[in-house]
This record gives sequence, C-alpha cells and structure tokens, in this order.
Amino acid sequence: MPADAVDLSIVLVNWNACETTADAIRTIDQFTRAIRYEIFVVDNGTTRDDSVRELPRRFPQITFIANDRNLGFSKANNQGVARSRGRYVLLLNNDTIQIEDALSAAVTYMDAHADVGALGILHRNADAERSPQPSAYHFPRPWRELLDLLGVAGDVAVNHAMAIDAERDVDWVCGSFLLMRRECLDQIGPLDERFFIYDEDIDWCHRAWAAGWRIRFWPGASMVHVGAAARPFMKDKTFVHFRSHLSYIRKHHSWLPAALYYLVMVGRLTLATIWQALRWMAGAVPFAQVRERSTRQLQFALLRPGRTGG
Repeated sequence: MPADAVDLSIVLVNWNACETTADAIRTIDQFTRAIRYEIFVVDNGTTRDDSVRELPRRFPQITFIANDRNLGFSKANNQGVARSRGRYVLLLNNDTIQIEDALSAAVTYMDAHADVGALGILHRNADAERSPQPSAYHFPRPWRELLDLLGVAGDVAVNHAMAIDAERDVDWVCGSFLLMRRECLDQIGPLDERFFIYDEDIDWCHRAWAAGWRIRFWPGASMVHVGAAARPFMKDKTFVHFRSHLSYIRKHHSWLPAALYYLVMVGRLTLATIWQALRWMAGAVPFAQVRERSTRQLQFALLRPGRTGG
C-alpha cells in the first residue's frame, strides 16, 4: 500500500452544531486505530455559533470546507466526496458518537464482501442501555403510504424498518452511516442534489441496487446516533420532508402515485389550515399560527423548492 494511501474518507456536514460535530470528530480519532482515514467537515453556512473558526482550530487534521449559505445536505456531502481519496467513503452524521473501532471493522467487512456496494452498521440510542435504533429499511411503497396518509392503513409507517438483529441484505440503510464502496460510488454517482435533505439516502441505495450492487446491514459494529442535530434550526421540517418524498416517488415510480401523494398532502394541509383558522376565530390560538399553516400549505401546493434555512 502506498505511504499516502487512504482506506476511508469520512464526510460530516455541520450546520449550527459546533460542539456536536466536535464530539463526533473527537470520538473518531479516539477509537479508530486499524485504518488510515481522512475527515472532511463541510459547514453549511453556520450563523448561530463559531463553527467556522473553532472546528479547524481544534482539529487541524481535518479538511474544512466552508459554504457561505446552506446548500443542502446532499450538496454539502458531495463537496466532501468530490475531494475524497479513500477506497471507501463514509457519509457520517455529525450527531454520531463512536464507542468502539466501528470504522475499522466496517472497512474490514467491506474488504471481505466485494459485491456489497454500501454498508450500514448498528445504531444505538444515547440512553443508559445503549438500546438499538432502527437504521435499515424497506423501500417506500407509494400505494401503502397513500393509504396511511388517508388514515385507512392501520398502523402502517411511511418507512418500514427492517429487523436489525442479524446481518442481512436490506433495501436501504440510513444516511447517518452510509459506507460506500469507491467502485459503486464511481459507477452510480454521488447523492442526487435535487434532494435538499431527506430521502437522498433512499435514492442512492435504490440506484445502487439497480446497478447490481448489494446494500448490507451488519450489526457486528455499532455507534451511538443522537439524532436530529439540525432539527431545532429548521423552519419547517415537515414541509422539507414531504417535498423530498414527493420527489422520490416521482423519480422512482410514476406520475400517478406522485400526483395522488401531492393531492392528498395538499388536502391534509388545507384541512389543517382551516382548523387553525377556526381555532383563531374562537380565540384559542394567535393569528401567527394561522399564517404559518397557510404558508406551509401554499409552499407545498406550488411545489416550491424545499430550501429551508435557519
């Protein structure tokens, strides 16, 4: 192996989360011992803390990329991917904490399974028991999701979690830990930047399967995933999520389920706005909440891009 060879390129996206990202980097350096790795931190226009100055100062070994605004999760990850040199590329959420040498173990696993295009590992909650957290799923099924939105599908979830008690092939693994083989990445390309945030991991895994690669879940290594680091700074998580999901359905299915999904969501948002207006008329809520609901409805109805900042 050449002296400057890199086994793993790690890409983290930071947005208003300096201390969270610092913990992620610190534990990577603390536990990762058996491989050569590089870390890219892409700051997506942080305005609420001193990430741009502090992270490069505390961790001079990282490659720090600073954007002047929030370009979206997919585009920021792709910036790191474009500069990576590793045999494998890991998209790792900044709200993750390493508790063992999971990264070396995952690289070793991939070296032994040449037909696996991407790998996910066991996620644990940040509770005292380190309880397991779902991170592997079936692909979305639009017709069942429509029934779920209409309230006639019982307890059907939008994304159906797969069992994480054993090693297995899965449809897709969560982008909080998405370990990509370089050959697979080169063949199918990076994340689709039409997905500002959410569903970009589902789309990438869908493309990998279509190209003949396997997506694998392996519980032989684990990490803690705190979750939702950027959520407090998102103006409207619901809107962004459903906008991305509509894009996914339209891309991988047909116009009919996408159109029906759109109409059902517009209908739900319209009813929510009417209900909020009635509550305002009764003096139960301020008018600002009515305005918020109506704005959400209008944005989704007009299919405005989900470029929600902080």
